Amino acid sequence: MKLSSIPNDIYLKLKSIPDQTKGVFFTICAGCLWGLSGVIGQYLLQTVKINTAWMIAIRMWLPGSILLILCYRKYGNNIFLPLENKKDIVYLINFSIFGILISQLCYFLTVKYSNAATATILQYLYPIVIAIILTIYLKKPPSFYVILSIILAITGTFCIITNGSIYKITLPAKALLFGGISIAGSVVYTLYPIPLLQKYNTSTVAGWGMFIGGIILNFFYPFWKLDQHLNLISWIELMIVIFGGGMFGFLFYLIGIKLIGSTKGSILATVEPLSAVFFSVFLLNVRFTLIDWLGTACIISMILILAIKKV
Repeated sequence: MKLSSIPNDIYLKLKSIPDQTKGVFFTICAGCLWGLSGVIGQYLLQTVKINTAWMIAIRMWLPGSILLILCYRKYGNNIFLPLENKKDIVYLINFSIFGILISQLCYFLTVKYSNAATATILQYLYPIVIAIILTIYLKKPPSFYVILSIILAITGTFCIITNGSIYKITLPAKALLFGGISIAGSVVYTLYPIPLLQKYNTSTVAGWGMFIGGIILNFFYPFWKLDQHLNLISWIELMIVIFGGGMFGFLFYLIGIKLIGSTKGSILATVEPLSAVFFSVFLLNVRFTLIDWLGTACIISMILILAIKKV
């Protein structure tokens, strides 16, 4: 076989794979990359002592820049359309600061003061907050599934925060504070850009959101100023956090939901908290008790119910 025919053979084999299979693969890969990114971020923040805001500044503007370049190659000057409308610019800035920046920064601060598994599980409480907001906004009584989801969310959060004891909170106060803000940021990240997404493609909106937030954060934490000396391994780990979770995870998820739909994609994305727990336990030796596993199961069940029933 000629070497020139090998890439073509691989392409034909990949093309023959059903879209559903490829969609499932890309979506699960996205969740695993997000989970791994959080765990490696925990090591960099707690052991290497990298500044959290400095890391997030790079994690936003660099992937955002690359994403905008990719969008420009596909859509041309259309990527600048959101910047031609004053109202859309305000939406972009607010989405960037109060959505992407706040959710990412506070997520990794929660990681810093607890661990990646706990931070990821807590952040995944945001769907129940959205369900409650929509129930109030639509002025309709909560369905059975919303009520069940609330019960599961409360039970899961109680287990993780108190480790099953009603007399003490085992999670640090800073982790609780930043975890709560991270949830709020995720709600904004999900709901606020809807008017923009109705006018422009998702990649362009996300690209500008990451780029703007990263540039703003760089005014306070310039990417060229780093207090710590990083060795080669630490730089590789930092690149995994920046590109693995920051860009490729997002792109893989977009590819996945395009192939299998948003409902199945959101269900499969629940692999993220599971992968965060798995990597935390096996890479960082984080101790997860039976109560912690119970809390995790409750919150993942809540996510699945909300995704399947679309409540």
